[in-house]
Amino acid sequence: MTPSMPDRSGLLIRTAAAAAAGAFIVFCVVLPAEYRKDPTGFGRLTGLLDLSTPRVTPEPAATAPAASAAPPALNAWFSPTPYKTDTITIPLKGDGEVEYKFKMKAGDGFVYSWQSDGNVYYDFHGEPPNNPKGSQTYKKDEELKTANGTFVAPFDGIHGWYWLNLTEKPIKVTLKISGFYESHDYVK
Repeated sequence: MTPSMPDRSGLLIRTAAAAAAGAFIVFCVVLPAEYRKDPTGFGRLTGLLDLSTPRVTPEPAATAPAASAAPPALNAWFSPTPYKTDTITIPLKGDGEVEYKFKMKAGDGFVYSWQSDGNVYYDFHGEPPNNPKGSQTYKKDEELKTANGTFVAPFDGIHGWYWLNLTEKPIKVTLKISGFYESHDYVK
């Protein structure tokens, strides 16, 4: 025996019950617990409103350090690599391609921004020394004229961009970069 479909009134009752249950969940549970909105008061009554309350951890009371105590840890990052800022203009022939890399130590980083006169395909990647098969792609995209971001080298090696000119006319890519890197040059 096959189950029969409910009649029209049974279907309407089930739909209304599902809508009422969904509305209850949204207004009485999700809004208080996730967004700190409590239109019904149910969140305050059940403690769900407390789930969305930001917690502030009190700082420990300041005490005088002992004479032999180690200094507190600093939330700072230090690099033996000198800080540099460069603006590099990279010409690309029509339908041409170029690879430009930065030699970096693991943990060194930079902030970058580049823009081009025409659409390019780019692939931002890195390679450990003496291991081209260990190449790692960080980002790639088609038909862009600009990109920017930050980067921290996950390993010692060369890290940078491959650009392919998607137009038939010569263009240039202007790369602005600031951070910690040993050197930079075209990859031949």
